[in-house]
Amino acid sequence: MDEVRPETREYLDGLFTPGLRIGGDPHTPYSWIEIAEVQKVTAIRLPSGWLVVDSPWNAEPPRELAFRIPPGEYPVDVSWANWPHLSDGYYNEYRECAATRLRVRDEPVVTWELALGVGEDPALRAARAGFAAEDAMGCFPDATVWQPLTEPFRRYLADVANAGFGGLGSGRDTEDLCEGHFEFAHDEEHRADLLTFGVPEGWGQVWAGRTRDGETAVIVVPGPVPTSPWD
Repeated sequence: MDEVRPETREYLDGLFTPGLRIGGDPHTPYSWIEIAEVQKVTAIRLPSGWLVVDSPWNAEPPRELAFRIPPGEYPVDVSWANWPHLSDGYYNEYRECAATRLRVRDEPVVTWELALGVGEDPALRAARAGFAAEDAMGCFPDATVWQPLTEPFRRYLADVANAGFGGLGSGRDTEDLCEGHFEFAHDEEHRADLLTFGVPEGWGQVWAGRTRDGETAVIVVPGPVPTSPWD
């Protein structure tokens, strides 16, 4: 059953529709975005199908989704948006990530729901269930390979701490994709991958789009562009 408001559904349906303008008053130049392009970033391997959507900097047990998808390799897409923005008295148009999508099935999405984590109360839906997004970053990895896939991030934090005040560390052992908007890590022993993506500062929200038969079609995480029906 679709539990979201019509304006939220319209927003989620439109995030991956090139040419669509999303937002408020079209005459107010910084209250809307226009979807410019949908691009495949890469594909990630999920050997168990138990998906984590969380910050790679999280030192606590990761936020594993409460439902499982079939083990396999899945494409991840980014929706790029043109964002008119007024900054320091000047009007500029930025290109920013509107959303990141893990494609599970190429079937139409009929219903949307907030994707809860393991052990979370369904009452959290009303409170915008999601994850704390340190450094405005989230990631998709397999829950069973969380530790090795997030090791580059823990090592980076240790390097920064060892470098002392003002130190930057030695960088992360990950691959930059899409001009640094995404980071890709892999573990060949477990044949698993991790992909990071941008989210709004401080909080990431996760949505599951389901088919007519109730199967998971997509996992969508809105990006850092500030236009959404819950702002």
